[in-house]
Amino acid sequence: MPTQLSDPEYVLRGVAGIVFGRSYHLLAPTTLGRAPECDIAVADQGISRVHARLRPLDYGVEIEDLKSTNGSFLNGQRVSIGVARVGDEIAFDQLRFRLDAVARPARTGAVKRGATQGSPRRWPWVVAALAIAAGIAALLLAR
Repeated sequence: MPTQLSDPEYVLRGVAGIVFGRSYHLLAPTTLGRAPECDIAVADQGISRVHARLRPLDYGVEIEDLKSTNGSFLNGQRVSIGVARVGDEIAFDQLRFRLDAVARPARTGAVKRGATQGSPRRWPWVVAALAIAAGIAALLLAR
């Protein structure tokens, strides 16, 4: 039975500035800024204390600039409010991100979390157990 997919989980992937190589999952409305109380706190002087709000939607991520000094940009265009789609570039001053999506399984009440058949987390253990069993069998047969 194929796994059903629900709404995508969006991920901001840092492509320039001090966020290069970092990933931030956007699961709910998220604030970005220098202030420690922001969901994504970035210690960069070009970023306002509370710079922008990001809201995941079914069809993309809404970017709302919160009256920042240096602005918020979507694909190189300054925006007050805009909607980024997967593959778009989002920038805050010198920080640049690429928006990606990771499909996640739909949650149903029928199966407990982590108990799905064929879970990718179990496969390494199954393969390791089969390799050990084959090794033991080979040793016993070689006697």
